[in-house]
Amino acid sequence: MAKPRKKESIEKKILDVETRVAALKKEYEEALSQLKDLREQQRLVQAQRLLDAMDKKGKSFEEVLRLVNL
Repeated sequence: MAKPRKKESIEKKILDVETRVAALKKEYEEALSQLKDLREQQRLVQAQRLLDAMDKKGKSFEEVLRLVNL
């Protein structure tokens, strides 16, 4: 009779770990989505800073592009 308990115990552990994995996967996907949003916000801020610097110095897009491609 000891074997059925052990089998039930293993199945319970499997279910517990599967539940934990599902929760961690959801948490990971949410964090990944947040990271994507934050990186997009960062790029927008950087683009605006670049445009502001171009306006301040009177540089055109082509001039900046030429400088970057040197």
